[in-house]
Amino acid sequence: MGDLVDWYNAAEQEGKLSPVELAALFHYRYIRIHPFEDGNGRIARLMVNYILTRHDYPMIVVRSRKKSEYLEALHQTDLEVGPLPSDGAHADIKDIRPFMKYFNDLVTTEVYNDVLFISERKENVWWYDGERIVFRTPNYTKILNAMRTQPSLTLADMKEETGISVTAIQKLLDQLISKKYVERGEKDGSWRVFVTQ
Repeated sequence: MGDLVDWYNAAEQEGKLSPVELAALFHYRYIRIHPFEDGNGRIARLMVNYILTRHDYPMIVVRSRKKSEYLEALHQTDLEVGPLPSDGAHADIKDIRPFMKYFNDLVTTEVYNDVLFISERKENVWWYDGERIVFRTPNYTKILNAMRTQPSLTLADMKEETGISVTAIQKLLDQLISKKYVERGEKDGSWRVFVTQ
């Protein structure tokens, strides 16, 4: 660990690597020395976000549903670098091409989505788990806004609030629930909305 920290401090001071390269290489080297029994990936991603934010980049998230892509990039890099932990602990930026490509794509997507989230203001555009959702009909937005402001609404209340028929509301709710954009509380029956504008 001491060698990794010394390398990081020297590499940051030297300034030859971009912040994205520095974060990716730190992550890979850290993963390869595997200092803890459990949680190495989480700690590595935490440190990556520290490095990125230290250099005025946005934080990144490896989404659970895309974790296989992350693991595959690490695996492909391991194949190129070699099996020994010391090989990975001393890898250079040119050695980690598969992971660097994955990481660049992840940061680029995160920056793009952050810009969209801040700049795009359309009624039918919502966000869920880091991804942009565009609803085809304004009825989704009417229902979601009603549920956000009044979580205890019944179907009849929603009809009165939105002007949409109960049958149409039920169909739209079924779709929202199936995609996990909303859920109804078991105890109090109130709506929880997981999408945001």
